[in-house]
Amino acid sequence: MRTIKSKLPKSIKRITILKAESSDGRGEGHIGRVVVKQKKKKKKQSKGLVRLWERAARGYARSNRKTADEYLSRHGRSNKKRRDGWLRDFSYNWGRASRKGGKQFKLSKIFR
Repeated sequence: MRTIKSKLPKSIKRITILKAESSDGRGEGHIGRVVVKQKKKKKKQSKGLVRLWERAARGYARSNRKTADEYLSRHGRSNKKRRDGWLRDFSYNWGRASRKGGKQFKLSKIFR
């Protein structure tokens, strides 16, 4: 099997070409395959100190998303519990959600 890398349209993932190869001169043998695949693009990434900033920004964004998701679930539970429950429990729910989101963001993960 031989692999050839070539420029193909995005819709085509792989082309397999089957051809008969004979090990001896009589024409009998096995079927050989030639696989043509798309060239993979090199992933673009930040370098140096910018990479640390990027990791910190991504971690902070994840932390905020976790806080918002946690608050929304607590908000819904408080609303089901009693009328205007979200208003009564707002500070408690926000504090608990912030604590949970804060655990998501760790500086030690940035410097790995």
